[in-house]
Amino acid sequence: MKLLVAIDFSELADRIITEAEILAKSLHAKVFLLHVIPPPSPIIDIPPDVEALLPPTEQLNQESLPAPFDIPESAKLITIAKQLRECGIDTAAIITQNDEVTAIIDESEKNGADMIMLGSHGHGALFHLLIGSVSEGVIRRATCPVIIVPSKKR
Repeated sequence: MKLLVAIDFSELADRIITEAEILAKSLHAKVFLLHVIPPPSPIIDIPPDVEALLPPTEQLNQESLPAPFDIPESAKLITIAKQLRECGIDTAAIITQNDEVTAIIDESEKNGADMIMLGSHGHGALFHLLIGSVSEGVIRRATCPVIIVPSKKR
């Protein structure tokens, strides 16, 4: 059994990790911890200088992408993976940069995940209308079961 667990280091991350640990132990699953770095937005993330006048293909070249383990989140992800390993769970850490939904689906297929687990922030209708929902996108595109951890306990 392989479980892909997508975390974004929000306030919901601890709850997702706890639920993933419980599920992985009960199913004897290997856990793939995934953190996705969204691609830079040409409108928001490019500093206001001469580079902003370059065509988008030149702005977003591979050299501008952070190396996977040169970012602060990598240390957090490695720490979480070590904690799960200490609990007896076979765990791998993955950091990738892409659209969140695409990255989650791609990594689940690449690693042969039997289930995907991620959180739902419950931002509301306006946010969902303007921005969209990662959890909804994953549910629509996934070929395996998807477990959604809600933002609040009921």
